[in-house]
Amino acid sequence: MSTILDVARLAQVSTATVSRVINSPETVREETREKVLRAMKMCNYKYNALARGFATKRSNTIGLIIPNINNPVFAKSTMGVQEYADQKNIKVILGNTSYKYSQEENLINALRESQVDGLIITTTNPKGKVIKSLVDEGVPLVLLFSTIKGGAISAVGVDNYRGGYLATEHLISLGHKRIGMVAGNFNVTDRGYHRWHGYKRCLKDNGIAYDKELLVQTEHSLIGGRNSIKTLLKLSSPPTAVFCSNDYIALGASKGARESGLNLPEDLSIVGFDDMPTASYMVPSLTSIRQPAYEMGRRACEILLQIMADPTTPVQHMMETKLVVRESTTAIV
Repeated sequence: MSTILDVARLAQVSTATVSRVINSPETVREETREKVLRAMKMCNYKYNALARGFATKRSNTIGLIIPNINNPVFAKSTMGVQEYADQKNIKVILGNTSYKYSQEENLINALRESQVDGLIITTTNPKGKVIKSLVDEGVPLVLLFSTIKGGAISAVGVDNYRGGYLATEHLISLGHKRIGMVAGNFNVTDRGYHRWHGYKRCLKDNGIAYDKELLVQTEHSLIGGRNSIKTLLKLSSPPTAVFCSNDYIALGASKGARESGLNLPEDLSIVGFDDMPTASYMVPSLTSIRQPAYEMGRRACEILLQIMADPTTPVQHMMETKLVVRESTTAIV
C-alpha cells in the first residue's frame, strides 16, 4: 500500500506539500498540485479522510514503537505508556523494530495507515527523514528515551552523558584506571554515543588517558555483550573494570567474563545502564545507572495526549539518572 512518503518522493516535493494538496489544495500552486496528483495516481495512493491531519477525527488509538522487545527496560516503559493510556480509554498498538531503521519506517507507515491518532517512538535515528516528515506534517509525536533538548519535537529521556560520567566516576573511585566500555553500535542509536562521551570526559577529568582499544561497539544483545568482553580480555593490557552501555549487554558481558575464567567482581568490575528489574537478581547483582523507564513511558503518553489536544509548543522532559551500587563492582586490589 502506497503512503504519503511514496507520493512525496515521486513528485519530488515535501510530505507537507502532499498534505496541503490533500487538505487545502487551493493553497498550492497549480503546477505543483498537478504534479502531486499525477504522483498519487501513479502510486495508486488511496487517501483516507479519517486520517486527515491526525486531527479532524479520532480513533482513540496511539502507536508505540520500541527497538527491542526482549530488553526489560522497554517492557517497563511500555507498561508506563499502556497504563496511562488505559486510564484515558486509549488503545495502544505496539511495534518492535529490532534496531532496524527500515523496520521503523515500515511500522510508522503501517500505523499511519491504521489511523492512529499519534505516535510514541524510541527511534534509531532522531534526525532521520521519517521523523522529519512526521514533524513537517504536524503529526502528534513524542520521542521516548530521547537525547533531544529543544527544537520542534516533543521528547522524554535522560541525560545519557551524565549517566556515562557517573558510571565511570564510580569505577575510578574504586581505584580502577584501566576501564573499558562495551557500547551498542553508535550508528544504530545515539544514546550509547552520549554515554561514551560521558565516559571519556570522566576519564579526562581524572587524569586518565583515553585508550580507543578499550571501546568495543556491538549489537544490543546478550551475545554481543558476551563476545565483546572476550575481545577486551584478549588485550595485552586488559581492563580491570568495564562500563556497559545497557544492562542487557552487561548481562552478556558477565557471562563472557565467567566463561573466560574470571571471578566477578574480584577479577573484573562491571557497571550497566538502565537498572532493569532483573539487575538486582543477577549473580553478582549488577551495579547500574538507573533511568526511570516506567515513569518515562507514562510521561511520554501524557505529553502525547496533551499535544493531540493542543498541538502548540513541543514539550521536552529530561529525567534524572541515579547510580545504584550493588555487588558487581569492588575496589581494585
